[in-house]
Amino acid sequence: MAVEVYKTLWGMGGTLEEKLVRVKAQGYEGFEDWVSTHSVMRPVIDHVGIKYMAMVPGDDPEAFKRGLGEAYDCGAVGCTIHAGRPWLEYNQGLDLLGKLVEATKQVPFPVNFETHRGRLLFEPMSTARYLKDLPDLYLVADLSHWTVVTESMLGGYKAQMDAILRRVRHVHARTGFEEGPQVPDPRIKQWEGYTPTFEKWWDVVHTNMVEQGKPFTFDPEFGPPNYQWTKTEDGKEMADIEDVALWMTKRLRDRYK
Repeated sequence: MAVEVYKTLWGMGGTLEEKLVRVKAQGYEGFEDWVSTHSVMRPVIDHVGIKYMAMVPGDDPEAFKRGLGEAYDCGAVGCTIHAGRPWLEYNQGLDLLGKLVEATKQVPFPVNFETHRGRLLFEPMSTARYLKDLPDLYLVADLSHWTVVTESMLGGYKAQMDAILRRVRHVHARTGFEEGPQVPDPRIKQWEGYTPTFEKWWDVVHTNMVEQGKPFTFDPEFGPPNYQWTKTEDGKEMADIEDVALWMTKRLRDRYK
């Protein structure tokens, strides 16, 4: 079963074409980034010859539909959605998510809602409830957000996690910990113990995708400062996030080959 890796453009410098050329040269199947005007993005995507995983805001249903339309016109193979805000009451959130999910049925590619701090799907308890009430709601698992929000490695949420992982179709493969969404360098001894916990969750998603005959897609989404730690004396990053992303990509390609 295919493994497809979509590199985030978050933190990369240069023009869109320069970024996409670098992403392709690094061996990624595609890139992931916020949707923009298709008349600007599509020619560059086609020229470089790379797949696109779009990101679309999900705060307003009408703007969301327009964003999905731009993603379609850009030739996107899928969409990642940041939906709503956590201050919405549950029924308000349910109404918004219901409208967004209904709109996703108008496009031919998978549309997945990210588990993200500051959004409706910011923690496992309410997310599991939304999934029960909305059987067509599917997820992007960025579980590093939840380890921060719950200040745990999610050991107390087994029932919710079992249900949630069955609905994941795309993964943001970043290693977080109880006090932050990103360890400074998952390759070094102090932090290497966290990635295996995340891999157990990603294994479940991979197995589900294999059983469905679909590719396992992930984004090694390690972010720039202030996600990435810096040295207090000179502000230099404690690890090169592009190197870390390549390391995570190789690790998971080897794991799932």
